[in-house]
Amino acid sequence: MRHLILLMLSMGICHAAPLTGVDLKLVSDTTAVEASKPFTVGLHIHHHKGYHTYWQNPGIVGVPTDIAWTLPPGFTTDPIQWPTPEVVDMAGHPAHGFHRDVLLMVQITPPSEITSKDITLRAEINWMACAKTCHPGNTSLSLTLPTGKTTPSVSRPLFKKAKEELPTPLANWSVNLLSSPSSPTIHLLLVPQAHPPATLENLYFFSSDGQVSSDRPQKLSPQVKGAYTLILERSEYGPEKASHLPGVLSTTTPIAKNGDLAARINPAYSDKNQPVTP
Repeated sequence: MRHLILLMLSMGICHAAPLTGVDLKLVSDTTAVEASKPFTVGLHIHHHKGYHTYWQNPGIVGVPTDIAWTLPPGFTTDPIQWPTPEVVDMAGHPAHGFHRDVLLMVQITPPSEITSKDITLRAEINWMACAKTCHPGNTSLSLTLPTGKTTPSVSRPLFKKAKEELPTPLANWSVNLLSSPSSPTIHLLLVPQAHPPATLENLYFFSSDGQVSSDRPQKLSPQVKGAYTLILERSEYGPEKASHLPGVLSTTTPIAKNGDLAARINPAYSDKNQPVTP
């Protein structure tokens, strides 16, 4: 991925232009900050027509959006809660990102004691917005909130929608890896736990850690008893000696128990790497 980005830069495809292609703002789910009570802040990304930004693992091209926080003493943050991504395209290269507007949520935990009347959260944002050209961007945003009893903010509907876009753990299928961590081809077996078994259409795997290449086709092969094998090509840029295969499965038919079209998986590689049959 890095090699392709450098090539794009050398060809003049990317042009540094802050805020080109996107509008950014920080929002909070609460109107005030209360000691020891976690709250959620989100980076809202509005994409201009034709533009996209990138998921936590963009694939063969792109740079994920990054938030570097500067917080008052004692405050801590959790990682970004990434919504289910989409397949996006940059100059003919498929990647993982977002065309739609998204809210990248981060939970923040205050200390047990707050002495100030208000607190200011500062964030250094880095991203890349692409359409026909790519535009890396960097900006500083801040959000000041009073301290006191928490009440829901007017942004709560944004957070409700964002939570609905988070992939939940896959609960109604068993998932087994039939390949070793060093195999160039990854075979992922999905066996239904519900009856009658669901039909999966246009199943796609978004690799969280880059083990699977975004520029290679993925093949879905039906098996007996409603099972499926998803065949993936391993990326040369993925981590070495991986113990699991984390990512998100996305379909155009419900795959999750609650009817969602996406779900998180993290199957382990077997020491024996023996095929598992449905």
